[in-house]
Amino acid sequence: MNIYFARFRPRMHRTSSARFFVQGFATFLTAMLTASMLAVCSPAALAAEPGRAEPGRAEPNPRADTATSKAASAKAAIKADATPVSVQLEGTDTLGSKLAFQLKEIFNSGTLFSLTAKEEPKILLIISTASEFPSRPEVGSAYSAVWVYYERPTAFTSYLAGEVGVVSPDGVDNLAARLAERTSGIATKYAYIFNK
Repeated sequence: MNIYFARFRPRMHRTSSARFFVQGFATFLTAMLTASMLAVCSPAALAAEPGRAEPGRAEPNPRADTATSKAASAKAAIKADATPVSVQLEGTDTLGSKLAFQLKEIFNSGTLFSLTAKEEPKILLIISTASEFPSRPEVGSAYSAVWVYYERPTAFTSYLAGEVGVVSPDGVDNLAARLAERTSGIATKYAYIFNK
């Protein structure tokens, strides 16, 4: 049976495969040369040369750089233990957009949560909003918040909690803080899902 298929298999000429290899290798070398030239000739690299400091700029402090890197690594270690969370907005009103933005900002700046869009096990907070009065959208918005456990695209989500209400333009910041606090409570209650 192998002999039959060997007869009909297209044969590749050595010259064509060698030509493709040389072209690919030449493209790779060009890219590497360009990247190295950019790295060597950048203003930061030129300023880093000994004896060539910019006027008015102080020399970098190695102790400060070490402290900064230690702080960054400590924050990364804390974020590694954070509960992954994602905010999904369903609605077109401005108060709903502001609420979702405030929630994402709270989750991204804190250490309890890591805001993620990856396909991984996480708490998914679905915010649905609509203007309370379509003719006067500045008066307020009705909202619903639903917390679900999202594991992967091929699995069903699990309902964790939900709430509905009305928010005015003045109360968006307070509502975002309250929803983030409730998310923290839900993450604590269902921490066993994330094997923590």
